[in-house]
Amino acid sequence: MKFSTLLVAVTLFAAPATAFAHGPSVGPHGGPVTDAGTYHTELVLQGNDVVLYVTDGSDKPVDVAGAKAEATILANKQTQKVALEPAGANALKGKANLGESHDSVKVVTALTMPGQKPVQARFEMGHAGH
Repeated sequence: MKFSTLLVAVTLFAAPATAFAHGPSVGPHGGPVTDAGTYHTELVLQGNDVVLYVTDGSDKPVDVAGAKAEATILANKQTQKVALEPAGANALKGKANLGESHDSVKVVTALTMPGQKPVQARFEMGHAGH
């Protein structure tokens, strides 16, 4: 029990530290960038819109037609799950109930590209854009 709890804690704390090991931490749309498997993902919150942009390892846009994604969002001390649907080019988009503040929002995305296993990315939204 203690070992598995420690393993979970180490995994949770180690993942964000390695997420920004290379590449820019802010993407071309102004959101934080992190790795999701072999992809780079950028998360942008615009009002209640949640947009996930997907690029390859060379930061070239990846066509997300047929892809599925879900964002688990912790904001205002509440957790919500938002389905993200392809919204043209390399973007997947969904609607959340974020309220006025995007400070201290934590998001975990699960991206499933056609014919591939799901990959996760973790984001912490700070005071950027405000």
